[in-house]
Amino acid sequence: MKEEEPIKSLQERLEAHPDYTGANVVIGFVDSGFFPHPDLTRPNNRIALYVDVTQEQPVVGDFLVPDVHAWHGTMTACCAAGNGYLSRGQYRGLASGAKVVLLKARHQTTGRIEGSAVVDALRFPLKHPELGIKVLNCSLGVDTNDPAASDVDAAVEELFHAGVVVVAAAGNLEAEMPEPPASAPYAITVGGLDDQNTHRDDRHIRWPSSSGRPGGVPKPELLAPANRLPAPMVPGTLVTREAPHLFNLMRVLEEQENDITFRKGRPLDKTDPDEKSLSEMIQSLRRRMRYRKYIAPAYQHVDGTSFAAPIVSSVVAQMLEANRRLTPADIREGLLKTCRPLEDVPPALQGVGEVRPRAAVEWALQRHARS
Repeated sequence: MKEEEPIKSLQERLEAHPDYTGANVVIGFVDSGFFPHPDLTRPNNRIALYVDVTQEQPVVGDFLVPDVHAWHGTMTACCAAGNGYLSRGQYRGLASGAKVVLLKARHQTTGRIEGSAVVDALRFPLKHPELGIKVLNCSLGVDTNDPAASDVDAAVEELFHAGVVVVAAAGNLEAEMPEPPASAPYAITVGGLDDQNTHRDDRHIRWPSSSGRPGGVPKPELLAPANRLPAPMVPGTLVTREAPHLFNLMRVLEEQENDITFRKGRPLDKTDPDEKSLSEMIQSLRRRMRYRKYIAPAYQHVDGTSFAAPIVSSVVAQMLEANRRLTPADIREGLLKTCRPLEDVPPALQGVGEVRPRAAVEWALQRHARS
């Protein structure tokens, strides 16, 4: 079995600006659940607030106890703002210096994400301007038949006029239109890009994702990587108990393989029972790790526009760090002006093309110099 190329950091893949980390910018995340991951809390706690909008008084245990529904929001937040603490900084987001506000919209009892809860989460920055949330990432969708679907779009517009940039995941249903809030005219809707784990744009292709003209407005506006993205696992779950053992065992077995090939000057001999069993174990471990998407003892890779959107949110945070005067309209202009279109992909499927973080930050700096 051919061993896959190690997953590169987002900084390498996106050729991001090295001098900006979203410092002094607050990003809000609306999602199904969260966990206070070390990539957000160590060495300094950057979680400004956690709120369960479905409860008047959030239960602390709901946040502190690992839960299967916490993985999605944790990974979206860390894709944007994690500092890669458990990977010694390797798998950090582009906004690793930003503070975060975590807004849980999934009902703890029913397990549903209702439009009314998403509306409450979207309007939270408006009710609490003292938090200074300037970017709101939404990696979830509300059924278009939900009674509050239109209120979701209205809330996004309110945020825009109040100075908050809303970034939404387009969804992963090819040939289907994005759902609210991705359908909102004032949202920056992000479709998927398969960057092939490299910054080389000649190898980039579109990732299957939702698109269309909800309300007559073309969506998505742009694309961001949505395939094989590094993200931390929720501590205390089964995956975090399994992965370190697999990596440790693999290291031991590969040392044995290297010892044999060095001493005997040849690859493993499949006719030798001991060497055959060693080879089979290595291949079996690689299959398991590939199936579980393990890339490091504490990290998996994730896929989908849910994780493309926070990449764009992190770029927005970098732009705001570079120029605090930018309005949501400015951010939209700068992001879209600096995108690069994919060849042979209709604009209806890609918007203006793939996000270019460094170019977007440089645009923000130039706008600051002119103002």
